[in-house]
Amino acid sequence: MTERADVIVLGLGVGGEEVADTLAARGLNVVGIESNLLGGECPYYGCIPTKMMVRGDDLLAEGRRIPGVAGESSVTPDWGPVARRIRKEATDNWDDRVAVERFEKKGGRFVRGTGRLAGPGKVSVNGIVYEATRAIVIATGTSPAVPPIPGLREVPFWTNREAVKVERLPSTLAILGGGAIGLELGQVFARFGVTCCAEMASSFASTSMPTPSSGKGVPSPSTWTTGSRFVRTRCWWQPAGEPTSAISASRPSASIRPRGFSTPTTTSG
Repeated sequence: MTERADVIVLGLGVGGEEVADTLAARGLNVVGIESNLLGGECPYYGCIPTKMMVRGDDLLAEGRRIPGVAGESSVTPDWGPVARRIRKEATDNWDDRVAVERFEKKGGRFVRGTGRLAGPGKVSVNGIVYEATRAIVIATGTSPAVPPIPGLREVPFWTNREAVKVERLPSTLAILGGGAIGLELGQVFARFGVTCCAEMASSFASTSMPTPSSGKGVPSPSTWTTGSRFVRTRCWWQPAGEPTSAISASRPSASIRPRGFSTPTTTSG
């Protein structure tokens, strides 16, 4: 079975959604194909929910800065309100119905499934072939990279998606990757009392992270100093060039042994 459309958008993450919405609103016959949530990473597992997390940890940090500046304070972290706000206000419990309806009201046709190119100008999904008379837009995006570390697939690890959806925090957490989301999660969870270890796979930390200022430290990336293993904020980072060599499972925890460390990092939860 073959159906025709002016444009087929394969992948409706942030970029694909914008293209599909705009073309549909301007009167083109648009088919949008997405296997996961319409809108992609940003509204459900990245930008928006992580900024809600950062807002919560910023409030904790501000409260801890009161002593010596404006009086006395006692701060007790509670992850519950943050988790509920993400689930209810940001993601609709990870339901994209509103986004789908918005696209369809503009005249677009939404197809849930994994599309594959089936020839010039053709995409196959769910047993149907869609033929584009004007263009196919490929906007399939990416997924978190899982490094080939021995033992990693034997433990129940998180990607940023599981981390954003978490309702109960672990006592310790190892983060492989020092990009924007990795550093956000490290700061957030550390300020909520989780002992974090971040391993950077590039020179980002050594070129972008300032040294700590004097005074009481707060658990943010700005206090993860170059070459440090442990810092005042319950966080440390593993320098580039010394990658994790192995991970072993021993439920309910896992031991991560970075090269150059005499003691494994244990993560639980």
